[in-house]
Amino acid sequence: MAGLVLDAYAARSCAVKTHNLFDPRAHPATPPVDPSVEETFDDGPSHADRVIAAILAAARRTGSPRVVDLRDGAHDPWAEREAARRTGSPRVVDLRDGAHDPWAEREAACRAAMLGGADVIIHGIVPLDLAGHRSGRADLWVRGADTADGRPGYVPVEIKAHRVQELRRSGRDHTFAVPVSGLGTPSPLRARPADSRAIRVTSREGDLLQVAHYWRLLESAGFAAAGRPLGGIIGTDDVPGRGMAITWVDLAEPMVRTFSRHSPEGWTRRSVLERYDHEHDFRVRVAQIARQQGQPDPPDPLVLPIVNKECPRCDWWETCRPRLDDHDLSLKIDKSPLDIREISVLRRLGINTIDDLAVIDLAELMPRYLPEVQHRPGADRRLELAAHRARLMAAGKTLERITTGPIVVPRADLEIDLDIENAEDDRVYLWGFLVTDTASGERYYRHFSAFADLDDTGEVRLAVEAMAWLLGMAAGPRTVRVYHYSAYEVTRLGRLAERSGDPVLARAHTFARDHFVDLFSTVREHWFGTHGLGLKVVAHEGPGFSWRDDDPGGLNSQAWFAEAVHADDDAEREASRCRVLEYNEDDVRATAALREWLPTA
Repeated sequence: MAGLVLDAYAARSCAVKTHNLFDPRAHPATPPVDPSVEETFDDGPSHADRVIAAILAAARRTGSPRVVDLRDGAHDPWAEREAARRTGSPRVVDLRDGAHDPWAEREAACRAAMLGGADVIIHGIVPLDLAGHRSGRADLWVRGADTADGRPGYVPVEIKAHRVQELRRSGRDHTFAVPVSGLGTPSPLRARPADSRAIRVTSREGDLLQVAHYWRLLESAGFAAAGRPLGGIIGTDDVPGRGMAITWVDLAEPMVRTFSRHSPEGWTRRSVLERYDHEHDFRVRVAQIARQQGQPDPPDPLVLPIVNKECPRCDWWETCRPRLDDHDLSLKIDKSPLDIREISVLRRLGINTIDDLAVIDLAELMPRYLPEVQHRPGADRRLELAAHRARLMAAGKTLERITTGPIVVPRADLEIDLDIENAEDDRVYLWGFLVTDTASGERYYRHFSAFADLDDTGEVRLAVEAMAWLLGMAAGPRTVRVYHYSAYEVTRLGRLAERSGDPVLARAHTFARDHFVDLFSTVREHWFGTHGLGLKVVAHEGPGFSWRDDDPGGLNSQAWFAEAVHADDDAEREASRCRVLEYNEDDVRATAALREWLPTA
């Protein structure tokens, strides 16, 4: 179908988005945003800026210019362009300044840079792949092996503000070792294995599909590097000996676990390119059928809305929501939600709502359901949990006690509730404590905070100040317990102690082993939660605690911290600072309310 092109986010995103985009009857509440903008929620632009700055700094150290524009030579004869390459082509070509130029000029600039043999091209536009229905722009095009006809060959690289690697563990068949190269030597031809590291295939599948899209674009344009198809991702991983680095992925390696009707196990591993081609081709068909909606006797849409993690910030939500039953499974089950395929299979079996699932005989359902969802390990347990939640929701319950008898919470003369807050860069800027003297009944909030952008030294200094105070509180003859919700506080304390080698943090971490009490472990042992067992849910539904802020949450507190540090207005900074402190105080007061309620529950 002429004129139909999809960008790199289509294959990795909800297919209903593609339908709505091409359905002439569908209109979002606000104009759709370029999907790459969504990455601002994940610190995308600032991380990308840091990466590109590092690449340019490395280029400057070798004497290469920061910005080279080869558009003027786009129409020079091939021999002249080859001569320019052989006599010293630029190492890095930065095309960001041309972001608002006409498409044809941007395309010509990128083509000239590729023909000139640049090592790295920043924000270059390659020609549309009209036959394959593709458009897009990788963050970087990095030179690899020359093509079969002697042209410079390239591979795509994306910059992502999250980790893309994990530790490689022996005995696990789903970890795949990856080669890496530093930002100063970005070529895949100079990559070296990172023996202990592996690519996070399951959680980063979207990133992999995106670079596969760009690889197909390069193939269409005639600039794909020779040899195995490769894609690179620069995440926030700190690679030993290299710092920020490019993680290279073999796009032809079977690494993605997918459903397979022909495999005895019910699943198989396919390559990233195979997975991408399947998803892209499906969305092309979705778009073609969507274009026919509103015409006489249109075909039925290929997709219907299923709630997923993209929905909360999707511009099409107001279009999709009215098409969902108020008790739709994907809408109501928000903890350990079933994925799109699992929901689709249940719908085909006539189970659309929590009311349907609440009354179904799972023993009768499983033989028909499980063969269709073997792409998910533990699919039977996932459905059992969903059915459990459905039954509770149908009965109007949020928490269910799963044990009997008293719940024991260790007590002490001095009881201290602890909660920490971290900024978007994951640095802990606030240690909050609620101190309760059980003899006198006195209770007060104490915090150690730094409303500033912290470096390693500043983060450790603040932690030492907080832990020195805590150890001082525990130095007397009275017994002391420190209560927290989940292992996060102890884990962070341990990391800071190990990283810094500070003796105060080391003593505090040792102290934590015997005196810290993780209330989440206690709650998880005795309760099942319809919407999970987060502190906000349990403290509200159990002891009836309410936060002062009408929108409490860790991610929101990160935004408040950013405003407290960077807002232009003094009053706005102070208001955000107070909001963060009140939120943290409410968290520790909720922890105290919870531990006092548990023995009575």
